[in-house]
Amino acid sequence: MSNAQGQSPRPPYLLLSLLLLYLLPSPSLSLVAVPPPEIRIAKLPADLPAIQDCRRSAYAGKPVNLPAAKSFCNADQIQKEGYICIIARNKKDGSVLGTADLSTKSYVVNNVYVREEARKRGIARLMMEAVEDAMEKPSTLKLTVMSKNVPAVSLYKSMGFEAPGVYGGLDALSSVTPLNFLMEMEKKL
Repeated sequence: MSNAQGQSPRPPYLLLSLLLLYLLPSPSLSLVAVPPPEIRIAKLPADLPAIQDCRRSAYAGKPVNLPAAKSFCNADQIQKEGYICIIARNKKDGSVLGTADLSTKSYVVNNVYVREEARKRGIARLMMEAVEDAMEKPSTLKLTVMSKNVPAVSLYKSMGFEAPGVYGGLDALSSVTPLNFLMEMEKKL
């Protein structure tokens, strides 16, 4: 079978295949849906090794010499009274994909971290929502974030966090300056 120009028509599946190749250029992308993680308050000490494994992935291939980095990796803070840790747990293998620590006294959240291979799946948002659910209301949730951490700053802003006082001005400058500074943000609940 041929058309008016003497060429045989291209089968429609060829066009579909080319479209899929264009839309899915990476062989690492999968069409298989990844189940959402379980989001919950960590059960200590049972979850501690998985939390530490997750946090150590932040320093894969790098030395952990600074006291703050060692404390983060060891999850020292959540082992103290007055802290809880929200975890995102892989339902298949039980690994921890992300963590967020909350001081139940000062309502400051920190150590929000998601493993690199689990990012861009909404896990940080789910953990932050669980942090808010764990708080007494009315209250104000506070955090600090590096101004050049665009994904984190964007997430927090989309969730209603604002940079109060002088930090609001610094936030406005962060897009036009090469400086990376620690910025405070807060949200009234």
